[in-house]
Amino acid sequence: MSDRAQSFSSQLIIAIISIFLGSFLFAGVLENYKKDQGLQDELIKDYYRPMRELQSSCSSSHNELFLKYGELSGSYQFMFNEIVHMTVTPDSQLGQYYEAIPMSIIKANAELKKRVEDLEVAIKKCKTDLFLKYEELALVTGSYPEFMRLAKKYTSEINAIYSERQKKAKGNIKNIDPNQLMPLMRKFIAMDLSTDANRSMFTREMEGGFNPVIQHYLIMAEHEQLLFDKDNAFFQSIHDLYAMKISEKYSGGFISWVF
Repeated sequence: MSDRAQSFSSQLIIAIISIFLGSFLFAGVLENYKKDQGLQDELIKDYYRPMRELQSSCSSSHNELFLKYGELSGSYQFMFNEIVHMTVTPDSQLGQYYEAIPMSIIKANAELKKRVEDLEVAIKKCKTDLFLKYEELALVTGSYPEFMRLAKKYTSEINAIYSERQKKAKGNIKNIDPNQLMPLMRKFIAMDLSTDANRSMFTREMEGGFNPVIQHYLIMAEHEQLLFDKDNAFFQSIHDLYAMKISEKYSGGFISWVF
């Protein structure tokens, strides 16, 4: 074999070996890319999507809660109005089956109050579980420092709302002496409502008792809506953070992944 032929053969062998090695390397790179794509699917399936679904559930219940607070305030107002009507209206004008009306009002109020209590418990648990999912996603996306900065800002904002609500709630009952509630109830039961003077006094006393309750649930509704808005704003900032982190790693396709 001439030197020229031997040189060509050597170059051909080197080229073939390079092709084989390149193929094996490419196959390995491609396999790793496929595995990384699998991790993306698992990240979205196991972390991102459950977080979105839980947030939607929490938000729906929270929205219902602040609306129910407003309804409960209205329910107590409705109850007070009916008590006044029942007090000032002669029995002969109330009708034979009138008692069904106040009883239905009391029943509806009790059911509404039970619903509010159930929502309060459910939302507290839901928000705790949701925060854990936020933390998990922060860890798997490598965005924990950014998450903690957002969480710190969010916590400060909602604490300010809780503080303001507590302040207003205390101011709402500042003129109420709990030790006088039972004597007042006994006074109502023993009161002779056959006279105009007693009926007027009864109405004033009842108004003094109902108004703080009515205002309390209005305060709860107002501040719960503020908390709802802050929760949604926090979720949006968290969502944007995680979406960006996931997109940065996976949205460029294979060439971006390699280089």
